[in-house]
Amino acid sequence: MSAPALPALAVMQCWLHIGWALVLAGGAAGLLARLPVPRWVRLSVPAVLGLWALWPGELSAAYGLGLAFQAPSGVLALLSAWWGWTALRQVPPAGVTAHGARAFRGETALVLAGIVAGWVLLLDTFAQLPWSVYPLGFGPAALAVVLAMALAPLLQAGAMRRGTAWLVPAALLLFAVFRIPSGNLWDAVLDPWLWLVLHIVAVRGWVRRKGA
Repeated sequence: MSAPALPALAVMQCWLHIGWALVLAGGAAGLLARLPVPRWVRLSVPAVLGLWALWPGELSAAYGLGLAFQAPSGVLALLSAWWGWTALRQVPPAGVTAHGARAFRGETALVLAGIVAGWVLLLDTFAQLPWSVYPLGFGPAALAVVLAMALAPLLQAGAMRRGTAWLVPAALLLFAVFRIPSGNLWDAVLDPWLWLVLHIVAVRGWVRRKGA
């Protein structure tokens, strides 16, 4: 059996800082956009957090976050960057049109798939499954399946105009080229923080549909 393709050490270190910089800066920009704060605060706080994560050495925010949570998944980093960018530009959320609504329903399947995959991986971590799932992330079959699922929402009318529809394919492209963050597919598309976000998105969507 051939050894799994792992990212180079320098690539792993770069992604640790870049990934957490995108998460911190994008997350802060998205949260501050919902608060009544001056625009200079909305710009300066994300910039400071991003630069703090990019700072080399043990004083970097990425150093402590990496010790506690390792590197973020590509999907979480790109989602945070997209959220922060749209918040800074004050772009209204997609979904107000019929095309946007259909695209959202297509992406709902990915949200549910991520939640289920997270529970499966959690059970696998505690050896509660009859077979091991995590090693499958080092093989090409898992990449092909996840890529097909990620591209499916783009087949819907108007989906290509939605930034969120491109997040998972972009993360898979980064994984295929650089093998970040760990060489395992599951780490590229899912992490504990993203898993928590997916639960929140699913609950909010369910509440919104119940109230409609």
